[in-house]
Amino acid sequence: MLHRDERPGRTPAPRRAPLSASDINPYTQWVHEHPLVLLAEPTPAALHERLAARKGPIVVDLGCGSGNFLLERAGREPGTRFVGFELRYKRLVKAARKVERVDLDNVWFLRETAERLEAYFAPGSLRALHVNFPDPWPRRSDWRHRMVNAALLRSLEHLLEPGGHFFLKTDHSGYFLHVLSLVQDVPGLRLAAFSNDHHRHAASRGEARTEFEQLFHAQRKPVYSLALQRPAAG
Repeated sequence: MLHRDERPGRTPAPRRAPLSASDINPYTQWVHEHPLVLLAEPTPAALHERLAARKGPIVVDLGCGSGNFLLERAGREPGTRFVGFELRYKRLVKAARKVERVDLDNVWFLRETAERLEAYFAPGSLRALHVNFPDPWPRRSDWRHRMVNAALLRSLEHLLEPGGHFFLKTDHSGYFLHVLSLVQDVPGLRLAAFSNDHHRHAASRGEARTEFEQLFHAQRKPVYSLALQRPAAG
């Protein structure tokens, strides 16, 4: 019997060589080498164990990249606990190595998606949540993939502590306007601030910046920002 690629008139497809060690992304291995800082296979119980070892408000960065924003914040605010969500192995490993070099003990990273946020945090437990320069998914047919959507904002109605904030920064005006349009359908959050040129405002000076934000600022590219707040009790 002829195999599929041995039929008359067809050139047999070349057989693929087995994967060697050099073909495997080393970061998928290195991600497990930083267990105190990085939860490569996270569970809510594992994160709770780490957070319980310290006191203080909790700040989360969704899509934290290689951690520059969180590390700067964690160094400035040792009494605050910082948690970064990220999916890319390489960025997670870079972030963990940075934390270990500067010996911070108030920041942790998870290989996890934004959709799992509610599994990790109790109602009213977050002081703030940041989303910095997410993938804009500019085509309307792809908007369902956007990280900041109605479901995320509705979850923040109860995940944020009273008076807590959600912050978004993006270089994509369409994304910015889309999120602004969602706010009216989330009665538990109010629009606290917004800007279509964040770096021109005095309030932005001296704040922690992501790698992307530093690049856009150097290029004089506008950054759009907004802040939503869960109103304080009463």
